[in-house]
Amino acid sequence: MKQFPLFVLLIALLCSSLSQTADAHALWIESSSPSAQKNTAQTIKVFYGEYEHGTKDLVKDWYADLRALELYIQHPNGQSTRLETHVADDHISASFTPELDGLYLIHTTHAAGELGGKTKYVFSASLPVVVGESDLMITNPKEIDLLAFVAPREHHLNHTVDIHLMDKGDIPESANVTVISAEGWAKTFKTDADGKVSFTPLWKGMYVVETSKYLPNEGVWNDKPHTHVWQSATTTFLIH
Repeated sequence: MKQFPLFVLLIALLCSSLSQTADAHALWIESSSPSAQKNTAQTIKVFYGEYEHGTKDLVKDWYADLRALELYIQHPNGQSTRLETHVADDHISASFTPELDGLYLIHTTHAAGELGGKTKYVFSASLPVVVGESDLMITNPKEIDLLAFVAPREHHLNHTVDIHLMDKGDIPESANVTVISAEGWAKTFKTDADGKVSFTPLWKGMYVVETSKYLPNEGVWNDKPHTHVWQSATTTFLIH
């Protein structure tokens, strides 16, 4: 058997540990309902933690400068508005009052100010909310690179849920999508040729969907060189 120097093995273990830590934590956006009433305020919350283990980190402990994230809402007419945010103990909250019928997309994308080794970390989260009549499908996600999308309708136990992925508005090549339930159940699926994953939920409650990509990309971020960029994207949905 080929022998490797001890320091090589230690570096490999350290890199593996850093990668697992990055993958384990994610941002996600919660709302009490996938639908809203026109001219009625709707509150949403942004969390950071490990949903699979039921942990929500205190905002003061969020990775790097993640607490400085900016939250936006894309309106049915395609316009985008920045939302005013407020910091609570374990989340960042915001509210909006829809004035039009149609599909709204609440989203944030934040590149962490610190590198992880030679990797730039980008955290994304989105949540669709429908008001009145809508086709329930996003067709023009603006200002969003990597997007996981579940139509904002009432989803029920033992009924199929479809998850769609988009990368720069296009269907990505085969990608992994992890679905996590509030019960701690998690399973990773592979998207089909249409960038879609379908599965049947077995528990009620909120689910978090997460996907990520890790690509070689040399550049400089905050005066420090990086060789790769890791980006995650999440969305959530409720099962009744």
